[in-house]
Amino acid sequence: MAEVIELRPIPILPSSAPGTLATTLPGGRTDPALLTATAIYSFAELESQSRRAAIALARWGVRKGTHVGLLLPNGPDWLVLAWAVWRLGAVLVPLNTFWTGKELVYALQLADVRILVATPRFLKNDYAAALAAASIALDRKDACATLLPCLATIVWFPSAPTSTGLSWQGCQREPSEREQMWLRALAENTSASEPAAIFFTSGSEAAPKAVVHSHASMLAAAAGIAERLGLERTDRVWAYLPWFFAGGLVAGVLAPWLAGAAVISQPVFEPGEAIALMERYEATTFFAWPHQAHAILKHPSFCRARLRLRKGPGAQADWADALYGNDHHAVSTWGMTETGPMAATTAWSDPIHKRKSTHGRPLPGVEMKVLDPNTGVELPPGQEGELAVRGATLMLGYYKRRPRECFDSEGFFHTGDRAWIDDEGYLHFTGRIRDVVKVAGASVSPAEVEFVLAAYPGVRTAVVVGAADPERGQRLVAFVVPEGDQHPSEPEVIAWCRERLATYKVPERVFFLTEHELPVLGSGKIHRQALAHKAEQLVRRTDSSP
Repeated sequence: MAEVIELRPIPILPSSAPGTLATTLPGGRTDPALLTATAIYSFAELESQSRRAAIALARWGVRKGTHVGLLLPNGPDWLVLAWAVWRLGAVLVPLNTFWTGKELVYALQLADVRILVATPRFLKNDYAAALAAASIALDRKDACATLLPCLATIVWFPSAPTSTGLSWQGCQREPSEREQMWLRALAENTSASEPAAIFFTSGSEAAPKAVVHSHASMLAAAAGIAERLGLERTDRVWAYLPWFFAGGLVAGVLAPWLAGAAVISQPVFEPGEAIALMERYEATTFFAWPHQAHAILKHPSFCRARLRLRKGPGAQADWADALYGNDHHAVSTWGMTETGPMAATTAWSDPIHKRKSTHGRPLPGVEMKVLDPNTGVELPPGQEGELAVRGATLMLGYYKRRPRECFDSEGFFHTGDRAWIDDEGYLHFTGRIRDVVKVAGASVSPAEVEFVLAAYPGVRTAVVVGAADPERGQRLVAFVVPEGDQHPSEPEVIAWCRERLATYKVPERVFFLTEHELPVLGSGKIHRQALAHKAEQLVRRTDSSP
């Protein structure tokens, strides 16, 4: 006999605001929503499955405001469960499948996750073992524990690693008419201004922070991105970026869905399979990390494939023309988890020189200004300072942080990014405020030096950091990844920089790495702090050599 859920009457409030994720996503339509290597799912199929999943979650106590952790790889189940969470007015907490056990426990505690839906293992990661090692019972149900006291229940997907654990497998059933009405009432009584998801920052400067986004901010960002990319119902979007990132979910899934476009999903990246999927489903749009673009371009089947890619981010990248073609409509973007994520982008219809030289204009409803980092005074167009943002795509705040810790008195979020805005309103991002290297009292922008290094023949990637120096404050150190079989030398690279940069901006040392040796964060960004530490070790070692 099916378990009966207590359905308390929910009055439809006159003040209920429309436009939540549950009520805005294009359910009911029979055209494709998700394309995988093994199946095609329509919007109607995913919507129907989300109703069944919502009833299953409700059986385990999920209600409006419940924090539901999701630890799954990209795929239809991920999207069905996310949609189900939003149907109940609950808060989605996407968890990073790259995390270690320690990082996972930290995130569960920080975000007060009440119900965790998790796969026991994915690729080389054994989450069940990691939680068990942290003394967290794998069959936790309605628990009141000393460790992670907020985590009441773990539901394993699709089946539990223990005989007593809760399994998702077989728990779904079609909602009754009364349950359908209850779900509709929950969705209609959730306001667009309420929390919808908690994402985590990359933690490049400190421990990750929990970023709370509302239904309204996610939808505003998705709608703006769809418009700037020129997405249409006929588009097919290859979206590899993991959906536990704001960029992966909002830009890679919600933006296409709002335009009625289908998303092509590949849970584990393999360049040959990616090319085959894009060719099979006639992908028009590309969302992935730069190293995946390089891997696709290098794969033998790329030259033979008939790809239709013309849209996506990366217009400024060295791989854009090769991947998209010379007549592409790729854009350049700026954003961060706190801003939605993309808060500024060029438009697909902008002239190519704008798309390659700027980071675009703010999305509709977003304001940007540049401030003097020392005085906080707003700077005029053309002057570089700290970028501040407020508006439609901005987060509600950091979870467990007071508003004054997140925003200034006017509601602006100070990004910590260096940028300037030109007379036409286009944004030019130049780096992080904290990335500035102080060489004998002079400020050096790593981005400026990296730009010069990247232009050297045979250099694929260049990263510039500061290494501590007792006399000069910091030394400028460059790490270079050569292109292909190229073998540039340190003296040659330094001589190149001397011809193009002021003396104090020329790296003192250049070290060569392979692409796999570059340390990266879980977000895919280069881990600059780790490289700075490595630079200090290498400089110390070479200085002490006879």
